Amino acid sequence: MNQGPLPDGKISFDDLYDIGFQPFIGLTFELNENMLLGLVYRAEADTDLEGDATFKNLAVPTPAIDEVDVSWDNPQWLEAGLRLKLSEQDILAFNVGWQDWSVFSENRIGLSGGAFSPTAKLDRKWKDTWHAGIAYVHQFKSRSAGYSIGTSYDSSPVSDKNRTIDFPVDETIKLSAYYFWKGPKEVDFAVGATLMHLGQAKIDQTSQGVRFTGDFDSNIILMVGTTLKRSF
Repeated sequence: MNQGPLPDGKISFDDLYDIGFQPFIGLTFELNENMLLGLVYRAEADTDLEGDATFKNLAVPTPAIDEVDVSWDNPQWLEAGLRLKLSEQDILAFNVGWQDWSVFSENRIGLSGGAFSPTAKLDRKWKDTWHAGIAYVHQFKSRSAGYSIGTSYDSSPVSDKNRTIDFPVDETIKLSAYYFWKGPKEVDFAVGATLMHLGQAKIDQTSQGVRFTGDFDSNIILMVGTTLKRSF
């Protein structure tokens, strides 16, 4: 918290918790022996975190506030996928999706303690997003090994002018590769990697009279994983 020439004030939220539910349903249709269509819908869900609030280094005395309530809505989303069997060894898969991130746009923070219970609302001006992806899977003729490659794109839920430093998300581009091998004695092995480009996340934000502008360079994540399964 900016206090001019004085040291910055600090507010910490600790031990936040909530229990929530977000139901979903999936349907699969076999259009023919080589084509499979799938649909998945996930419903909207509310999050209402409650915990402790602590204030430090504030220039003015604070009321007896010791509890915080942080709430937002998680988006509903709809996704469709199509799997095409090109041959006994080759599969091509497509998927598209929509997520209702505009409902997440309003974040609410409530403080309580004594007779003073202020509530603040932050409108992030988020918008709905869309997703598209394609993947190719090949299994060798021996059927003991194979590989897959794929790429996907997720649009940004917020424009450059509305992006905030506390949550600087942007569009996401993913490139994935995966290798699997079926060994002797029911042993299966797989290794895969995903390279994610998270955009530059440009920011031009003014808060409490202070302007923050810039972007993030080399905003890239590489995830590598492996699995080993033994069946008995």
